[in-house]
Amino acid sequence: MTGGGATDGAVPSRADSEAADPAPSERREAAAQYVGTLLFAVSMGIVLVAYPLFVVSQGRSKASVGVLVGLSAAVQVLTRWRLGSLMRVVSNANIISAAAVLLSVAVGLLVLSSGLAALAASAAVQGMARACFWTGNQVQIVRSTRPTPKAIATLNMMATVGMLIGPAVGGFIAERSYRAAFLAAAAVGVVSIVPTLMLHRPPPFARVGGHGYRQLLRNRGVQVGVWASVAVGVWRGLLGSYVPIGLDAAGGSETLIGVVVAIANGAAAVGGYLAVPMEGPRVAPGVARWGAVTLVATAFVGFELGVALMTAALVVGGVAIGLIQVLAITAVSETVQPELTGDAVTLVGVARGLTLSGAPLGVAALLVLGLGPAVLVATAVLVAPAVVFSDSRGWRSQR
Repeated sequence: MTGGGATDGAVPSRADSEAADPAPSERREAAAQYVGTLLFAVSMGIVLVAYPLFVVSQGRSKASVGVLVGLSAAVQVLTRWRLGSLMRVVSNANIISAAAVLLSVAVGLLVLSSGLAALAASAAVQGMARACFWTGNQVQIVRSTRPTPKAIATLNMMATVGMLIGPAVGGFIAERSYRAAFLAAAAVGVVSIVPTLMLHRPPPFARVGGHGYRQLLRNRGVQVGVWASVAVGVWRGLLGSYVPIGLDAAGGSETLIGVVVAIANGAAAVGGYLAVPMEGPRVAPGVARWGAVTLVATAFVGFELGVALMTAALVVGGVAIGLIQVLAITAVSETVQPELTGDAVTLVGVARGLTLSGAPLGVAALLVLGLGPAVLVATAVLVAPAVVFSDSRGWRSQR
């Protein structure tokens, strides 16, 4: 499947087109991409805090918040599903720019109206923006001449920094005015468009055989990337849902819980850099090894083992999941021919998106067992495949 030629439709090397002096151009694009990611994440972080509080402040129920957030997640997964096809029509860099525009529009709707239609439309457009931005940026890195693991780790780090700044700023402004918070988020979103316009615009992917998702899943690198992303989705889904509940049951205060979750996210961002030296046959065993660490670390959640012990487990799990998140894209970049990377990265993103929302639902269905056992069962079922099925057999580089 991956051995097919398609040399006539292959993307020209950046080094060929900018042979005179590729380094400055590469540095400028990297800077633009990382700055754009930081700004986008700040805007998204402001909305993450202000949006649910705004919905409730309008007299709507907490259940309506769940429905709207669920709508955004569903639209995000559906959008990711179609991005592979879209990137054979337009450049993935144009998709990144469109995502920044979409986020600005989504937040701008909330400045203009508080009606249910505006809330639902904003949630849906936010989902589209997130899908386009993160998938487009990952593909941009894979298509560049930069080392994929380090570039992905840095992208994740900038996103994490933005998601730490955004909620703090959003909470401060929203305490005074929700519309002021949305206006600030929209303004940052508009500014984030500028760096995306500085990105190199590779041509759309050529139409070649083997781009169907079923065919891609026969590739060992894609299989490893998908299982790794499933593990990432599980961990992040639980971190945003049942981890705070488990910490609360263990006696943690609201402030302490917020700090612990922030530390876990920071550990994931730092952990990504541990994946930088892993390449070739080391990628799949790395996913298996660190997937096992994630499984064990997450098992501590919900058992009321004490805040200190749970915090330590979340830090270890965060480091592991940050590393796996980078290896997921590395696996794809090393084993899929260039014209299929858009579809492969999209498939990996879909796997993460499905488990991001699916893991909390699975735990909810198992809560009759108790929070600890429910988290343990859900984690074992969804993370164990990354440990069991990731190995280096059939690993064949297409680069």
